[in-house]
Amino acid sequence: MMDTMERLMEEPPAYRGGTLGSQGEPTNTYTRGRTPWEIKEGEEDYKLMFDMPGMTKEDVKVWVEETMLVIKAEKLVKDNNDMEGEWSAKSFGKYSFRIALPENIQFDKIKAEVRDGVLYVTIPKAPLSSKILDINVG
Repeated sequence: MMDTMERLMEEPPAYRGGTLGSQGEPTNTYTRGRTPWEIKEGEEDYKLMFDMPGMTKEDVKVWVEETMLVIKAEKLVKDNNDMEGEWSAKSFGKYSFRIALPENIQFDKIKAEVRDGVLYVTIPKAPLSSKILDINVG
């Protein structure tokens, strides 16, 4: 997983978060600088953070497919003509990430939470078990 994230840091993909340009056309650009994600490896787990402005937990889906962590989110532009006096939503777009997971994790204990437009994913590492097996010498 760390190799995947390091590779993404060296060759970042197009940022999928969308905004509208001055003429209303979608712009999907990513420039080098601050990446929209962060990963930290601790003693007991991996912690991932993805910036997803304007997204709520209803907009985000996270699942494991084989040994890949898949993250998808989408917020569509809504027509706010009937909402007099309210500001239109500026945050919308699509996000799609696939991250190869290491073998030493507890797949069934992965947790994800969206707070304030940020997706937090915690991936617990599997405990190291050193089994001692006696081998009968015949």
